Amino acid sequence: MVSKTVKDYYAILGVPQNATPEQIRAAFRHMARINHPDINTSPDAAERFREVNEAYEVLADPEKRKAYDYFTNVTGHSTETVTPPPYVTPPAAAPVASPPYVAPSGSVPFPTAAAVKRRQKSQRLTPPTWAILLILLGVFIIVAVGVGELLALQRKRAIGGAESVTVNKLMTFTAAPTIPADMAVVQESGMPVLTARPEQLDIAGTIYPVVAVMPEQGRWPIPYEQSGIAVWIYGTVINYVVGVPYASTAESLLAGLSSAQRITLTLDNGSALVFGSPQVQRVAVDDLSPMTQDKPGLTLMMLNSDQSSRLIVQSRYLPEASFFAQDQKVDGLKFEVLESQIQESSSDVVYFVIEYQVTNESGAPRDATFFDMVLEDSSGQRYTLNEAATTWGRYGRLSRSLAAGEVAQGSAGYQVPRTMPSPVTWIVRSDPTSANSTRFSLSYTPPQPGPPQPDVELSSAFADGPRNVIVINGTIYNDGESPLIVTLENVKLTYSGGASSLQASMPLLPWNIAPDGYQEFELQFFRPSGVNSVLLEILGFTFRIEGLE
Repeated sequence: MVSKTVKDYYAILGVPQNATPEQIRAAFRHMARINHPDINTSPDAAERFREVNEAYEVLADPEKRKAYDYFTNVTGHSTETVTPPPYVTPPAAAPVASPPYVAPSGSVPFPTAAAVKRRQKSQRLTPPTWAILLILLGVFIIVAVGVGELLALQRKRAIGGAESVTVNKLMTFTAAPTIPADMAVVQESGMPVLTARPEQLDIAGTIYPVVAVMPEQGRWPIPYEQSGIAVWIYGTVINYVVGVPYASTAESLLAGLSSAQRITLTLDNGSALVFGSPQVQRVAVDDLSPMTQDKPGLTLMMLNSDQSSRLIVQSRYLPEASFFAQDQKVDGLKFEVLESQIQESSSDVVYFVIEYQVTNESGAPRDATFFDMVLEDSSGQRYTLNEAATTWGRYGRLSRSLAAGEVAQGSAGYQVPRTMPSPVTWIVRSDPTSANSTRFSLSYTPPQPGPPQPDVELSSAFADGPRNVIVINGTIYNDGESPLIVTLENVKLTYSGGASSLQASMPLLPWNIAPDGYQEFELQFFRPSGVNSVLLEILGFTFRIEGLE
């Protein structure tokens, strides 16, 4: 129930508490017109006009409206329509000389420029106490996050999932070392995550099989007399570190890479990671700085060379060029991404919905309620499932038990910022406690704003005899999401004998009207002789102007 000490802005505008922004905007324009002091001569018209502007300023802003609803204990918008304030019919104006008649259907005289200035001035309100408290809380959160980032930068350890390793000497092997099956290399939320292993390295068309090795006693194992096999240090999963045993052909290949060439690392789950802009350099043999795990990338190191320095190649990760298998398995469940779509939510937030199919190949019933699905953008920001967004999906949330061998479809929706950086990664686990996960790379294109929506109203029209022109004043509103451009081709005055020429416009054409904005104008057309009525066309709106003689 709304507190009695706070004005009921919904009642002032005459809209329900669950009104849409379009309904609020339309109600504001209607109430502002009927209560404008220049039109309504009621003693309390000015006060009502001020309250209408005050209500619109709060309800038209999503953040202010949310805070207002919370402050007035409105936990859920009611569907009951609030009765608007009674309409006060302004008294009839005194008779004046016969002016030309302006006849757009349902038109109401538009406020003058002075009235618009008074309205803008009346909207300059002192922020309420709760708004100041919210601002102070936001400043405190920003400072706390900044301090946390500074502390993170001071850590003297590798970040991104794997600890730094120390490699001093080399050892050789005739068969690839065996990596324990239960060994985890990264942790997420305190849980170990098993990593997909690289299987193949493609360097400018030259293919190297890749085996995983674990450094032992500070030594990096390399294949014995097998120069065609590359070795990956098990555990380097953010910045993959792969060693290429020395051969003159291999060193020439690495040294000759250009910044335009790409390197592909294929994983055992079918995904292919692409790296670009390779930078070739030489470092000291004991320099291990290229092995740090602070950003996604690939480091190739030439091993077992007789030279005093080591040739290395560092490339940055290209998620937009990488390929992730769209049919992947995890814990006996085969997931497949069917499609992804975007649904509008607000001017700043959209719903990103993923439609998927899952097959239970585990041989036992599995409860889909426990599926753990998160979305991660290219900057590392993660988003959890959002119920409102999921309802926009074709299948809805999958929350039942799946029998062995059963195939089912489901939707996973996320509320994301309109400017979310692409590509994004969909990370799926059978349940939050599982050590295994699978990933899907998806593209995201921000939705484009809607088209402009013009609305034209005339406030006056008269014939200026001395200058032999017809003067027309009015306002163009843009209720759309894109700018509205008005050119000379959008304005035309016609009569029974043809078309009249435009003599002047204020402001000068063309007019650029911002979304949810307006433009007041004055047009002056040549006045044809012997004509009593003309037709004005602006952006598809037609007005008949009569009484010119």
